[in-house]
Amino acid sequence: MDRFIKGVVTGVGVVVALLLCIAMAATAGEADRHRVDISLSIFPRIVAVDNEFRDKLGPGRTARLLFVFDGDRVNAQSLAEQLLAKSANIGGLPVVTAIADIKQPLPTGDELPTAIFLAEGLEPAQLEVVMRYARDHHRLVFSPFTGDVERGVTVGISVTSRVKPYFNIAALRETQVDINAILMKVSARYE
Repeated sequence: MDRFIKGVVTGVGVVVALLLCIAMAATAGEADRHRVDISLSIFPRIVAVDNEFRDKLGPGRTARLLFVFDGDRVNAQSLAEQLLAKSANIGGLPVVTAIADIKQPLPTGDELPTAIFLAEGLEPAQLEVVMRYARDHHRLVFSPFTGDVERGVTVGISVTSRVKPYFNIAALRETQVDINAILMKVSARYE
């Protein structure tokens, strides 16, 4: 009988542990979705405070925002559409969005983006491809995902009692992106 009870208690413990893991994963997923939603509102504002953003406009003087993904094209397209619904212009200039699969060459020429938004978390080698592209073209890369600024992304968000832009100072220097000094004073920094 004691062995039976121990088996039941152990079984219940395993089920509770699994449920906790599922609940934590769901909560983490919800937190990521919340960070992405917040980031979609902040991203155009960050693009606007790049002191050279008007020099990075696409054809027709449009702010071309590129959403980079790794496999989830539908999500990237949805994020691009959500951003357009929230922000039809940046600094009075029209916004155009595009998506790009990290497994394909990133756009050049007239397709060169004004700025880049990571639609998904990327593997280290993939992130390096994006950041090399950003350095080569002096483009801002925004990630809503926790830890990406520390991994070299130009900017993300810091969520404490307030939401603030979170800049990687070394990445700003490497990409030669010059952010408005007033915004830099009120932003979180990773040095």
